[in-house]
Amino acid sequence: MLFEELNKRLDAGKKLDKREIWTKVAPEGKAFNDTRFRKYTSDLFKLVKEFLIQETLQQEPDLRRYLYFSALEQQKSEKLIKGIERNWESIIPTGKKDDALQYLYNHLLEIKKHGLLNYEQRRNERSNVEQISGSLDIYYIISKLKDAVNTKSRNLNEKQEYSLHLADEVVRLLDEKKVYLEEPLVTTYYYIYKMLTTEGAEDFYFRFKRIILGEDPALSVFPSYEFIPPALNFCVVKISRGHREFLQEYIDIYKFALTHDIAFENDSLDPGAFKNTVQIALHLQEFNWAETYIRTYQDKLPDADRINSVNYNLAMVYFYQKEFSEAQDYLRGVDYKDIILNLNTKMMLLAIYYELEQDIVLESFFDSTVAYLNRHKELPAKKDQEYRNLVLFTRRLTRLLPNDAGGLEKLRQDVQNEQFIASKGWLLQKIAEK
Repeated sequence: MLFEELNKRLDAGKKLDKREIWTKVAPEGKAFNDTRFRKYTSDLFKLVKEFLIQETLQQEPDLRRYLYFSALEQQKSEKLIKGIERNWESIIPTGKKDDALQYLYNHLLEIKKHGLLNYEQRRNERSNVEQISGSLDIYYIISKLKDAVNTKSRNLNEKQEYSLHLADEVVRLLDEKKVYLEEPLVTTYYYIYKMLTTEGAEDFYFRFKRIILGEDPALSVFPSYEFIPPALNFCVVKISRGHREFLQEYIDIYKFALTHDIAFENDSLDPGAFKNTVQIALHLQEFNWAETYIRTYQDKLPDADRINSVNYNLAMVYFYQKEFSEAQDYLRGVDYKDIILNLNTKMMLLAIYYELEQDIVLESFFDSTVAYLNRHKELPAKKDQEYRNLVLFTRRLTRLLPNDAGGLEKLRQDVQNEQFIASKGWLLQKIAEK
């Protein structure tokens, strides 16, 4: 009764007033007793905790099996133990393992088998010591590799330093002893680590890609979101270094993830990742796919960002197709509270005004953008420089005549040599056209 009353109040958004709840669940006419009420809630919490444990246990067959073997070990039921010995191969899963935890369960179950079958006393028979040790080895190696990958990723993204004991030794072991690389999960995480730590790791990437896409019959893994970000991040790094062939690699991986419903963590989509995917598709001129992607998966975006992200990305789709008026219409639907989104929108408008040859509007826009940057001192220096340089060089471009070959060449060299320019590719293209 207490559980139902609390649940009902929580669902209705009512306050959990102790005295009101007491009148609903205590025997009629019984005066409120705070000590007794606290005892009721404590007992209820224990029951809920046990319920959750039992519910979860139903989803963990290997853990249930382990607990059952533990009970048999205490009961010493010879008949049941002999049945386990006869049917061990069918009891213990020996097929493809999709999670490192399966190796740990196998290790624990093999320990129970060793005890149940009393191998300590059966000295003339071959025991299962190799299985006990081998399963633990694989679990340990995968766990160390996962931790090493995690720390390397954090080092790159958060500039945090971590110290992991024995991680380097595990990697060296795999470098030298290839036998462990017959296990798909070991190989998969080993390749991820190599992709993060090896200069020119394309070979590791392509081998990793074959495994996660199921193209390697000897080393297949179950499709999992866990393997998608490392592949996409590798492609993004290569793209940023000028390897345009990885644009297609990125899209191929992403389409595979969408097909297998493993593209999103917790069924949600980061607006930055959403924009990157659209932009890469547009670089490949996959305009229809990009628009379909935006409209199909917009519900995965956080509520607070959805309208802005959808309008901005649809504007990009039309901008890349040179449908500048349509792009401008979508940009009008972007709310400018976020400074980076605001500036990205301004840069697209700058390009639209240039493409439409709206020279008077563009000249005024240069000034208003610089004034906006002067007001927003919180912008990181690198970003501030990128936007200022785009305005500076685009302004120079508008003031050069098409027959001024020397001036245009000087501008091209200046743009090429400048490290921090937003929309640098677009600007170089416009210089070449002029």
